Amino acid sequence: MSREGAPSKQPRSQPAAGTPIWVWLVYGLGILAAAIIAFSVLFTLGARLLSDDVAVGYDFSLPATILWGGLVLAALVTYVVRRGQRR
Repeated sequence: MSREGAPSKQPRSQPAAGTPIWVWLVYGLGILAAAIIAFSVLFTLGARLLSDDVAVGYDFSLPATILWGGLVLAALVTYVVRRGQRR
């Protein structure tokens, strides 16, 4: 008698218990946004402090600030929520 058609006694495979890809995507975009904000601030401060002979100005973009700040905020909220779920 062949057992090829018999149902398997092993439990069905469940999804991996790792971190979902969307979480890594949110974290990655949040880190990228934080780096862009930090480098922008450091570059502007460096230009203002180190350029004594040339007037340095800067342009503030509200949509860009909302976009990058929102990505950083989304990453922080995701981190806090997921950390709370682990406890």
